[in-house]
Amino acid sequence: MMTNNYPTRILYYCQSLAGIGHLTASLHVIRELLQHSNVDLIYGGHRIDINLEHHGFRHISLPTILINEATGCLYTPNQPYSVDQLWPLRAQQITAFLFQHYDAAVVEFFPFGRRKFKKEILSLFRQLRDRNSCIPFFTFVREVLVPEPVETEHRIVQLINDYIHTVFIRGDSNVIRFEETFSLTDQIADKICYLGYLGSRLPEMRPARAKQILVSQGGGSRGRELLESAIRTAPLLPRHQFLIATGAQTTVQDFANLADLVSSDNVKIVPFLENFRSQLLESALSISLGGDNTLIDVISTHTPGLAFPYPGDSEQTMRINKLAQKGFIHPLGADDLVPERLHEKIVHALGLPCPEVEIAMGGAVKMSEQIKAVLANIATGVDSTAEL
Repeated sequence: MMTNNYPTRILYYCQSLAGIGHLTASLHVIRELLQHSNVDLIYGGHRIDINLEHHGFRHISLPTILINEATGCLYTPNQPYSVDQLWPLRAQQITAFLFQHYDAAVVEFFPFGRRKFKKEILSLFRQLRDRNSCIPFFTFVREVLVPEPVETEHRIVQLINDYIHTVFIRGDSNVIRFEETFSLTDQIADKICYLGYLGSRLPEMRPARAKQILVSQGGGSRGRELLESAIRTAPLLPRHQFLIATGAQTTVQDFANLADLVSSDNVKIVPFLENFRSQLLESALSISLGGDNTLIDVISTHTPGLAFPYPGDSEQTMRINKLAQKGFIHPLGADDLVPERLHEKIVHALGLPCPEVEIAMGGAVKMSEQIKAVLANIATGVDSTAEL
């Protein structure tokens, strides 16, 4: 049962492995959950300042474990410890961080992903159930997955049936359906809730568009070739200002190497943008790698956009192609990174109207409301899955 002290307390577990997209999405949801609950965040991944000032918010950053995208193996960056040495350290920190009672828990992506952290996550679940036997566990997942063998999908379904109350999908089923990349969706259909994407609606008062082209790398380290191509293309569009936003993991040397490529005075290179959405509202065009958070910001701000899915990333490629079919975004291929071709793509995109079709947004608000309703139903003994 829930405690009588208002507000409720929710634990949120997020483990990033490459960039910070999962953390960015999680913070969107946490901001909404804080409207009715205290929230404790357990975060593993790249060390980054989590600037979320709220009296009901606590967080801990675990010793960092990342993934080598070339080998698929976990590793520890800039630390004297091996991965095997970090597991018990992380376990100790998690246990010391936990409150005595939680009313709900949200885990980002598991068990569809983060299965290399299965032991850590299931240990966390057991500790939470020891404190509150009725606690519901929610998972929060993108609408596109990297396809897995059916044997792996069966194991995922078993974990969902054993532990997960609701599978919250950030996406619009009219754009991409979950079963397109998870073939056993019908076996968990009663647990699935489409939220819409996380973007928010346009503000009533917004700035006029400037002749600015915002080129962004996102939160990871990939995509330097896109930034280089934009810098080389800038002289062909002298009436537009190119704002080049490097990734959160760009080194000082990488930044300097990009600066050395600049040959026109309409290029400005800046570090990772904290005010990315406001810059989009002022820009005539976005050029990006097409990460899910970036794409939704582009779409929700009605900014024309070009997206270059990183070679080999099936998830981003599928999402970009699906959104392109609706006219929300325009894909770039490797051949389009030649300056003359990129120039043509930019000019074409600048002349296209914003699509009339709607896309479901406000996913963070909906997820917060659904969790609040589930907790209220648990408190009153009502079937908490009835309205999902």
